[in-house]
Amino acid sequence: MKKAVKLKKVETNIEKEQYVNSVWKVLKEGYSNVKGGLYFKSKKDLIDQTAYWKVVLYRDRVVAVTVYKVKKGLKLVALSTGNKYREVALNVLRRVIKRDLKKCWMELSEAAEKFVLRLGGDRYIIPNDIVEKILEKNIQLVDDGVHYIREIMGLKKEKILVGTIRLG
Repeated sequence: MKKAVKLKKVETNIEKEQYVNSVWKVLKEGYSNVKGGLYFKSKKDLIDQTAYWKVVLYRDRVVAVTVYKVKKGLKLVALSTGNKYREVALNVLRRVIKRDLKKCWMELSEAAEKFVLRLGGDRYIIPNDIVEKILEKNIQLVDDGVHYIREIMGLKKEKILVGTIRLG
């Protein structure tokens, strides 16, 4: 019998095109309540501007996704679960994030920040005084030593950087 839940790494543009409609739907659902929404303006941008995706399939349907770019190592740039089969999706997403903290980095805010920090991300927080060098963008430091504010898509957002970065 076929395993009901699968994690698939989607790397080529041909593979991305096969999954883009389902992945886009899951991302739009997940980012519907995020200030500024989803960073990618179109499905084409999502395909062209990313290195690969990890797609969580349940009964051959996309229920969650993580999206990556190559920047100072590997940067997780989006994560989401869809509204359908949410508990199944969250269980797999938790495992993916726990592994990714050791080899990826991510800028987080809002619900994603709370989710990742509860999974052990608090042990991977990058102090905010070095974030400007990593991002190579102007930021405003927050007094807590870990958060910073930067403009994304015309909105000022408070973020935190966690994970593992390659600086060399």
